[in-house]
Amino acid sequence: MAEHPPSDLGSVLRHEAERHLPDRDVMLTRIVQRRTEPAAGRWVPSLRPVAAAASVVATLVAGFAGIRAAGDRPEHDRAPAATEGSTSPSTSPSPPARSKAPPREDPGHREPVEKPPPRPAITSPSMRPVDGFLSSAAVIDGHSAGTWAQGNVTLTTTETITALDVVINVAKTAGVEDAGKWTTIPADLITMTVTEEKSRFVYRFTLRQGTLAPGSYVFAVQYTHADGERDPAHDTYGALATAGAERAGVTGAFPAT
Repeated sequence: MAEHPPSDLGSVLRHEAERHLPDRDVMLTRIVQRRTEPAAGRWVPSLRPVAAAASVVATLVAGFAGIRAAGDRPEHDRAPAATEGSTSPSTSPSPPARSKAPPREDPGHREPVEKPPPRPAITSPSMRPVDGFLSSAAVIDGHSAGTWAQGNVTLTTTETITALDVVINVAKTAGVEDAGKWTTIPADLITMTVTEEKSRFVYRFTLRQGTLAPGSYVFAVQYTHADGERDPAHDTYGALATAGAERAGVTGAFPAT
């Protein structure tokens, strides 16, 4: 350092002192950095074990969820709780837990619904063999044999019938032809007709006079058909009856063979 006269020494010292004065902003920045560095140093080591533990918990939960039944939802509720309290490493196990959920639901819940076979088809959803005072039943007569058959419809009433209309339809399956008809109602009280249509024979019985006392009455239709057993499942019937102020209507079909 060059020597200076005493008169200048004071000014030189002041100049040097001013030149070495610390910058306030720089000092504040350093202080802040110094104070934050220890805090980060303290928290980083503590966060890492937490993140690692959370990752292990999430992995175990994901594996356990794959073994348990689909209805065990409490374990799924715990997995997100572990990931929320951790950093990014703990979020990676969560997708496997979600991807396993759909496969567990498909075999457990949907297979039983698809397995049951459909029930046998019903000829008509409107079939009603019983209505109020009137009930009915249909059967192929036991004397049917070979290419000849007889279908019997039995009506049972608990009231005195004052009006009655019965219709029996015989499907025109292979070789079917009309062969006759009869009823247990006296002939002078009933009118019987048969009409051939494109797909069936229509037999009709109508009470033309008088009344029918409570009891059972048979209405029979006879026909021939092709060789072999004939299935009467498509043969149907219907009846409308009046008893005083009451009306009743029944419908049904012959049982399949």
